[in-house]
Amino acid sequence: MKLTNISAILIAAALGSAALLAQEPGAMQGMDKQKHREMMPMHEKMMDEQKKQDAEIDKLVAEMNAATGEKRVDAIVAVVNKLIEQRKAMHQEMAAHLDK
Repeated sequence: MKLTNISAILIAAALGSAALLAQEPGAMQGMDKQKHREMMPMHEKMMDEQKKQDAEIDKLVAEMNAATGEKRVDAIVAVVNKLIEQRKAMHQEMAAHLDK
């Protein structure tokens, strides 16, 4: 039970921090409309990728919530590993865009 509570807290913290980091107030201020139009395909691609990642996490979380005993621990590990994988991929993508 204690492991489940700790795991839930870790997952909630990871999701919460990702949402906070994704928010950048005023990022679009000062950008002209042409530049904004040029960036729209990239934004749409990013949103599609986020939806795909959310679906992967939703599936794993559903499996985790349905699991019991030792399988539940394995399911928690799968969720945490997927979150880490997605976060690293996000950082690589961001670094690639900053290098351009």
